[in-house]
Amino acid sequence: MFAIAFVIFHTGQVFAAPSVLAESAILINAQTGGVIFEKNADTRRAPASLTKMMTCILGLEAKGLDAEFKVTQAAAATDYSYLEMKGGERLLSGELMREMMMESDNGAAVVVAQNVSGSVLKFADRMNEKAKELGCRKTHFSNPHGLTAKWHYSTARDMSKIAAYCMKNPDFRSLVNNRTSVIRWASPSGRTYKAETTNDLLSSYNGANGIKTGWTKAAKGCVAASAKRGNVELIAIVMKSKDNDTRFADARKLLDYGFSVGGKGKIVVEKEVKVSPKRMPDVKKPGAVSAPVTNKPASSSAPAMKQSVTDKPVATSAPVAKTPVVSSTPASGSQNGTANATTAPAANKPVPAVTNTNEGTDVNSTAANTNAAGAGTVSAKPAVVSNKPVVNNTGIRMPVVRKPGA
Repeated sequence: MFAIAFVIFHTGQVFAAPSVLAESAILINAQTGGVIFEKNADTRRAPASLTKMMTCILGLEAKGLDAEFKVTQAAAATDYSYLEMKGGERLLSGELMREMMMESDNGAAVVVAQNVSGSVLKFADRMNEKAKELGCRKTHFSNPHGLTAKWHYSTARDMSKIAAYCMKNPDFRSLVNNRTSVIRWASPSGRTYKAETTNDLLSSYNGANGIKTGWTKAAKGCVAASAKRGNVELIAIVMKSKDNDTRFADARKLLDYGFSVGGKGKIVVEKEVKVSPKRMPDVKKPGAVSAPVTNKPASSSAPAMKQSVTDKPVATSAPVAKTPVVSSTPASGSQNGTANATTAPAANKPVPAVTNTNEGTDVNSTAANTNAAGAGTVSAKPAVVSNKPVVNNTGIRMPVVRKPGA
C-alpha cells in the first residue's frame, strides 16, 4: 500500500504524485539537486549499466576526448561488446565513451578503465573515491560496466547525485545526447561502426537530452533520464522496472510531473521495503556464465544458451551490414529549440582470474581468451542479437572485486 504525500504551492494548487511501477525511483532538479519525487530511493539496487555514468565522467576528467586508447585482448573479449574490437587496436577515448554511453558496450568500458588506471580494480577504487566525494552513501563499485557482482550496488538517490554531477560536464552532455553516431578507429584507420542509442526518450520526449539505460537479470530495467525545457532541467532515475517499456513510461511520468510543478517541491511515495537476507547476488565461481550487462532487456525469443539482451526484435538471420553516416546526430534539445551540448568480495577464498600475458591485461578483467591451461575460446559464429554479433564466450568469469573497505 502506497502512502502518497501531496505538496501545496503558493498558488494553492495541489499536485498528486505520479504512480511509478518501478521498485525504486527519484526525480530531482538538475541545477539545485532538490528532490521532487522519490520512492524507495535509498534501497540498494544493482545499477547495471547506469554504472557507466561514473566510468564516463572519470574517463573524461582523466583523459578527455582525444586520448588514444589501446584495446587489450581481455577488453576485446568482454561479453556484449558490439564494436567487435580486437587486441592491439586503438580508438580515441571520445569514440569509445560515446559508444559506451549510447549502446552500453562493456568492452569499451574495460578499455577506458584499463587506460585510465591500468587495471579494472584500480579503476574501481577510483570510482568509489569519486562516489564518496559526491556524497553517495550507499554505493560501491566493483567494475566499470555494471556486471552483476556482490559488492556492486547503488541507490536511486546516489545515482541521481552522480548523474547531476556528470551533466555539468559539457563533453559528457554531448556524448549522451546522440541518437546515432559513427564510431571511428584510430588503428586500423578507416574502420567504422554505426551506433544507435538505446535511450528511446531521446527521440520521443520533448527536451530529452540523456542519459543512460541499463538492464541485467538482477537489476531489471533501469534508466537515468534527463530533459530540459526553458530554464528547468530535470533528472529522473528509475531502477528495477519489470520490462523495457515500463522503465521509459515511468521516466516520462516523472519528468512530466516535474515540469508541471516547475521543477520545485517534494513528493515522497513510501513503500515498505522487504530487505532480503542476501542483498546482492553472489559472485559466480570461475567458469559460470555471468548475467549480461547491457541497455537491452531480455527477450523470450533469444537463444537458450544465453540471456537475450535487446530492446529490439531478435534477428534470426545474419547480421545486417551497417551503413556509415557522416556525423553524429544530436537529440532534440530544450523547448526553445536549442540542443544541449553536449572489488572480489571478501569471501573466504579469492576468485581466480585470467592473466593475458600477450597484452598486459590486468588480472581482474572478464577475459575470454586463453588462461594458463589454454582454456577459453571464442565461437567462430557468434549469436545475433538485434542485428549485432554477440560473442559467445565460454567460461566467462566474474572480475575480481573487493568488499567495501578491503
